[in-house]
Amino acid sequence: MSRIVVVPIATLTALTAALSPAGSAAADPPPTQQITVVAVGPDGQPINGYQVASGPGNVGQASDCTTPSPSAVADNVYYCSPTAAGAGTCWPSTPGSLLCVDNPWDKSMHRVTYDGPLPPVQPTATPDPFALTLDDGTHCLFRNGGAWGGRADGYVGVYGCGPHGGSNPAVLWLPSQGAGSCIDRSSPAWTVKVGQLGSPDAALPPPQTRTVMGAWFAGGKAGQ
Repeated sequence: MSRIVVVPIATLTALTAALSPAGSAAADPPPTQQITVVAVGPDGQPINGYQVASGPGNVGQASDCTTPSPSAVADNVYYCSPTAAGAGTCWPSTPGSLLCVDNPWDKSMHRVTYDGPLPPVQPTATPDPFALTLDDGTHCLFRNGGAWGGRADGYVGVYGCGPHGGSNPAVLWLPSQGAGSCIDRSSPAWTVKVGQLGSPDAALPPPQTRTVMGAWFAGGKAGQ
């Protein structure tokens, strides 16, 4: 005599989930970690593990420090020109000088001297991180001038992801999509397009979409 065993639907659902192969349904990536860096204390000296490179070759000369850093999320974080000074994210230090972050992984900085005024500045409406870590561990640094390659499809480089922030590969952006569209921030896990650069008419492979694991912004000088 046959017997029919009735199993509750809830039990079947749990059993099916338990027997499903691991990774059969891809989990959503974790939200992008947004890190606010405060690298200079109220006395104008580096704090929070940041260190200043020494030597005359590590002191830049700026001609204009009246613009907010594009990576600032607080007042009085500066961008200085010319780009050769490497002064994209800087805090006031000793009189006539600022300390500018090189990268957040080595926590390195360099000093920039300047002539002229240092007026109060406010952050932009949509700051761009000065550094990114991608889902494959790649480190990328925000572009600060320099001669970079191009592509036939119109993408331009915004973050250098090569050795020491070099331009190949690069986080790419289509200017036709408008300002602020380089990083897709429409979901908790931000994404970017990454690809190679070459000559302006180079037909290169389409960029790949990568998830941004970490994004570094510049906070206000400690004590302010």
